Amino acid sequence: MPAESVAFFAYFSTHNIAASPHQILAFDKVITNIGNAYHPHSGTFIAPRSGVYVFIWIIRLGRTNYHTTELLHDNNVINSIYLDPQSRMDGTATGTAVVHVNQGEDVLIRTGALSNGRIDSDTNGRSSFAGWMLM
Repeated sequence: MPAESVAFFAYFSTHNIAASPHQILAFDKVITNIGNAYHPHSGTFIAPRSGVYVFIWIIRLGRTNYHTTELLHDNNVINSIYLDPQSRMDGTATGTAVVHVNQGEDVLIRTGALSNGRIDSDTNGRSSFAGWMLM
């Protein structure tokens, strides 16, 4: 593996109460962190070098919860996803973005304006955040 490789994958180790807007989601169970650029205590990826990165996040919700989640790059919303199961079933939503990130800039996931309740994550399905350097 080249020394310049950068990739991470983390998920919530338990359900996460995220009831307020603009709450940073700190995915705490780190499985992969090549380049040590993902910081689980703050939920923030800080680019160790400039380049084009791919980011993906998956949010799992139960019946009565609803959330918008946003991917922020350098404090700018790049992409967002919304899910409201409306008490019918559990569900997941997935967001993806391909972004040029300069060295030292950050990327994170936060709740959006429409957010209520718990984000689920357990052995039946994980809420997660991943990213890797494409070029």
